Amino acid sequence: MKGERAEREGPIRILHVDDEKNQLEFTKLFLEEIDKEVVIDSVSDPDEAVRLASRNDYDCIVSDYKMLSMSGVELAQRVREMSRVPFILYTGQGSEEVAQSAFEAGVDDYLKKEPEPSHYQVLAKRVRQNVEKYRAEQLYRKVVDESRDGIIILTGTSIAFANEAATRMMCSGEESLVGCSILDCVIDSEKELLAKLEATEKKKGEAPFFEVQFRTGAGAIRVAEVLSTSIGYLGRKAHLCFFRDVTQRKRMEERLEVLHQQAARLGSLTGLQVIASATLDIMAGVFGYQTLSFHVVEDGHLRTLGVRGAPLLGLSLSMDGPGITVKAAREKHSILVSDVRGVKDYFKGSTDARSELAVPVLLEGYAAAVLNVESLEPDDFTEDDRRLLETLSYHVAYAMSRERGYKLEPGPEQVKAVRLDYALGRLDDAERVDAMVQGELKGSLRSIKNASGMLRDQPEMLPDLVTSIDRDAEHASKVADRIRETVMASIVDGSLTEINSAVRSVLEGLSVPRNIRLRTSLSEEALVSEAPREQVARLLENLVRNAVEAMPEGGTLEVKVTPRQGLARVEVKDTGPGIPPHAMDRLFQPFNTTKQGRSGLGLAYVKRTVEANGGSVEVKTSEKGTTMTVNIPVKRLEKE
Repeated sequence: MKGERAEREGPIRILHVDDEKNQLEFTKLFLEEIDKEVVIDSVSDPDEAVRLASRNDYDCIVSDYKMLSMSGVELAQRVREMSRVPFILYTGQGSEEVAQSAFEAGVDDYLKKEPEPSHYQVLAKRVRQNVEKYRAEQLYRKVVDESRDGIIILTGTSIAFANEAATRMMCSGEESLVGCSILDCVIDSEKELLAKLEATEKKKGEAPFFEVQFRTGAGAIRVAEVLSTSIGYLGRKAHLCFFRDVTQRKRMEERLEVLHQQAARLGSLTGLQVIASATLDIMAGVFGYQTLSFHVVEDGHLRTLGVRGAPLLGLSLSMDGPGITVKAAREKHSILVSDVRGVKDYFKGSTDARSELAVPVLLEGYAAAVLNVESLEPDDFTEDDRRLLETLSYHVAYAMSRERGYKLEPGPEQVKAVRLDYALGRLDDAERVDAMVQGELKGSLRSIKNASGMLRDQPEMLPDLVTSIDRDAEHASKVADRIRETVMASIVDGSLTEINSAVRSVLEGLSVPRNIRLRTSLSEEALVSEAPREQVARLLENLVRNAVEAMPEGGTLEVKVTPRQGLARVEVKDTGPGIPPHAMDRLFQPFNTTKQGRSGLGLAYVKRTVEANGGSVEVKTSEKGTTMTVNIPVKRLEKE
């Protein structure tokens, strides 16, 4: 056989072997008439059949049993040395002994010849069934064998099957995983691994993923994301597991998180030289390449403010001249050069760099600065490195905007919308606050006044009344605080807020129960809003606290920040039971709550704060959980 076939549309090619010429002619005539997709090569010599089978891709071989030079069973054995192509023994000399020896030789089907022409219908059907089954198996085998993910079937902790990708991930040389224990490959203990596998069976409506650390054949420790599902395998309960090596992605996420944490302090710095020095510190910690530099665009030239790993030459390069750094500033996009040799734009500095990455810092559509990294080795930068340096450039742009006197300005239509929302919201809040003051707040104060009067007449009741006074005073204080939150939600000060930093600070400051798994995904770019940081932090605290309270039995809390068409989109998702339909209409109304001891102002505060800053709030809920999304405008940087 030339090779194992996978999926192929079109004709079904059959090799028919029989030493009776009439049988060959009749079979070809009837089968090609019954099934128009069938094409038959007929041969009477079994040795010639072996040669043809080795040179051609047949979909099925049909052979007589009793032939002079070789039996059909012997022919099947020869074919099985080359291929798993379907083999049908089609004979008039049938018996149980012949059938048994045929199946032992690897024959797929056994059919006894009959004199009636209608019997060819049966043969044609058997051929198509075997071919379709074979093609499906080949396609499945191709998918499994060519998958870049490791595929493993576990019975308990024993590996019953492993594809080539899994073997490459966890073995060295020609070793096989089959028959080994998965515990020899992963870092988890047996108890931990089985717990993770069992947990995937209980997840309804969620992708049953978990992470493990595993050892490669060379002994390195890497991270895999595992998708597991329960199956039956050879009559036993088993787990079908897909292992995806996510080590590179995890490292990228860790570097990105470190970069965000370190870059958050850039916004508080003053002075371009200070900003440049702090930026180079971050670049040194995240990248670690030989030469790092920070350049600023001034009067049509690129001036170097700082260098690490090489002497500061003090050059001033014309924006019309050569240089990868100059080109990045001029064309306003990042440039990655894997090998600078032969690149006409390359300008040699103080080192013999072989690869270079330059990323511009853009303010209002023009390049204000350029971040540059160089290496003595060719092909030393990846697209991940480009993404990281671009992310850092967003933070630098934010810091430089503050230093150079930029501010965030809303458009006129947005101003009108904010003012209208403000007026309507304030009217609604005034009515609600008035009702609260007249009712709950005055009730608490009246109780305190009554207790005070009783104490004047009967001082001996102090021990009995002091608890009541404390309780009412505490309640009045909380109500007053929450009223103040709602009333003050529309007062927007002039400070700027980086949304990723605000989200990170809130999550670090809140105590999330141990039975709740926290997942975060922050934006790679800095998202700067005019909304005051205190307000953003408070609305995020309310959303996160609501999500946690929706999962008293535990679950998953996911907080995600993404940029979208001039907005910072912050999603807070829980896996609680969802919000009842009857509660949706009043969800954001102040003082609407079903929770004991709560004022019901949390979500009202969220909505009023977001809308006062020109944003919007979205809610999606089902029995599988709730997603609260706030869309906060991020303004373009404009010069004063």
